[in-house]
Amino acid sequence: MTYDVQSPAVARLFQYLPDWRSGFDVRRSFKTDITASRNNTEQRRAIRSAPRISVEYRTALTDDDLRGANHFLRAWQNKPAIVPDFARWARTTALASSGAAAFTINPVPPWIAAGQNLVLCGGGVMERVLVDSVAGTTVNLEDALDNSWASGSVVRPTFFGLMESKIGSSRRHYGAAELTVSLDCYPGGEPPRAIGTAWATLSNREVFTQVPDFAGPPSVSSIWPMDRVDFGQGRTAQFRPVAEAQRQVEADFSGLDVALAAEFEQFFDRMKGRCRAFYMPTWEKVFALNATALAASSAFVATGSAWATDFGSTDFTAIDVGVAVYLIDGTAIFRKITDISASGGNSQITVNAAWGVNLTVPTVARICLMPLWRFNTDEMVTSWRTPLKADARLGFIQVRL
Repeated sequence: MTYDVQSPAVARLFQYLPDWRSGFDVRRSFKTDITASRNNTEQRRAIRSAPRISVEYRTALTDDDLRGANHFLRAWQNKPAIVPDFARWARTTALASSGAAAFTINPVPPWIAAGQNLVLCGGGVMERVLVDSVAGTTVNLEDALDNSWASGSVVRPTFFGLMESKIGSSRRHYGAAELTVSLDCYPGGEPPRAIGTAWATLSNREVFTQVPDFAGPPSVSSIWPMDRVDFGQGRTAQFRPVAEAQRQVEADFSGLDVALAAEFEQFFDRMKGRCRAFYMPTWEKVFALNATALAASSAFVATGSAWATDFGSTDFTAIDVGVAVYLIDGTAIFRKITDISASGGNSQITVNAAWGVNLTVPTVARICLMPLWRFNTDEMVTSWRTPLKADARLGFIQVRL
């Protein structure tokens, strides 16, 4: 028995296209060690610095393609393989003739780098190439091209790894089948990806600004742990070690284009799955603005006394929570709450910085609470429904530091 540490140069291309009725799923998986205290504060440690990547899709095969796929599985299922990344592409900018060992592309995406397998596509033909180096807009290859590729030919990155030990299929006819393809990337076998930048920040933490698809309603749970002592008869006792309720949210984000889907994945990667905390609005109209708050002010008055009654004694140096103000014109303002106090029969919310614009009842669309959250799982699946649109279902849970 040998340990399989392979070079991408030995991998064979599995070239069959996805059946887009089933989609093309890219799964990224971190590993987080979480130690939770009795009062619900956490210590979290990332076991992986980079996600493990796997891909899965279904391909419909007939005749020659089915024979070719069956031969691949017979000869190569337990050997290094590559599959194209059907969700990312670029186009060549000049003719690359057969026998040449280079092609040009502008701009050069981050996934084109030395040592990376790429796939050139066009006219129903795919050719695997291995990048030797990149010089400006020229991509130099390890070997000469077998085919001639016109300007505008599609170039895709690839996933390099090992097929699952069990690959299932369903036969539709003597010469037709649907095959489920599943490949686990070797660590580092995924295409290089840019780190990306934050959508917004508050107090040196990132803000998750994206709004879910309410066509598939987000599910929200309120969690408030309680310890109960019950001997089965007589009195019972309850202990409440947690100071505030904890929210858990599951939400769909649908119709993501290529750029936005990449931003979601980059955000998940920067958070290291469940490891890092971030601000996220509740997306609900939590506060009703009672009166105009001037641009130079760092407070607003919310209608009703409930907030002052319930949270007037809260130590906001220990409970890290923000507020998101959305204006009618689309502007979003993020601030950190520093105090909640009574103001007549209403509640005054004080924040860490001036608003910068006047907040008036006609101009404010909604004011949301913005607690700290982390992801509720170390896995994220980007489900591509077409080569241009993707869906993702994400889970979040509110945290205390």
